[in-house]
Amino acid sequence: MLRMLIEKHSSETCGMKLIMQTVPVSQKCKLCDKIETKLRRRSAEEDRINRWKREGGKFRASIDRSYDLIKSLDREISDLRNERTKKRLVV
Repeated sequence: MLRMLIEKHSSETCGMKLIMQTVPVSQKCKLCDKIETKLRRRSAEEDRINRWKREGGKFRASIDRSYDLIKSLDREISDLRNERTKKRLVV
């Protein structure tokens, strides 16, 4: 997010340029990286739950904790996707 710096003299400008077009780059943005990381973590938790279920019902507390973590990750992923969409619309 860009911010204009407040200048002491009203005749000076901050040097910020307006963007008239977007240019695709080969690198992923920070938000995309965060989303991918959280999706990998979510997938790992699902794998752990499936493994614990196959091994029997003795890991009930761990399974419940993993479900709570997955719900939390889903919220965070949704928030990051919404933020990414908002930033794309602004530019």
